[in-house]
Amino acid sequence: MAHDPINTGYARALLELAQAEAVVARIEEEMFRLRELLKGNPALLEFLKDPNVTREGKRHALSELFQNRVHPLVLNTLLTISDTDRTNRLQHIIDEFIALAAASRQKASGEIITATRLDDALLEKVCAELSRVTGKNVQLFQKVDPSILGGAITKVGEQIIDGSLRRKLDQIKEKLAQ
Repeated sequence: MAHDPINTGYARALLELAQAEAVVARIEEEMFRLRELLKGNPALLEFLKDPNVTREGKRHALSELFQNRVHPLVLNTLLTISDTDRTNRLQHIIDEFIALAAASRQKASGEIITATRLDDALLEKVCAELSRVTGKNVQLFQKVDPSILGGAITKVGEQIIDGSLRRKLDQIKEKLAQ
């Protein structure tokens, strides 16, 4: 569903509203967190897609979950997508928004997964190095996953750099098994 005009339309509208209010970075962060929430809680997305749940029921649930927790632009976008029965497109709209927001700032957004939270200085160093390598101003969102044991997994655009200790141990295990 990449670059579907409907998904792009919703994403572009949200971006333009965020730019008008000068809150693009905040909205981008919240949309990233929303995407992670939906990945981790598929039941929420299934609830929003359920045709047996009324629009009012979905609006009430979204308001209860997100009111005063996300920027009103994010909440209103969620309500609009739900009201127009397009929640099946929600994850694609979020991805499109993140890509458009990054492109509007001449940036590349990415994700860094580490076993423990990085301090700001180290995160800035990683961003600076990735910016140097990619030629773009890289912005990383942090995600903590203790199962990788150590190191980091970095995703920027379509590139994934897996420098996790878990991956290295798995590679050693494969070599020993041969």
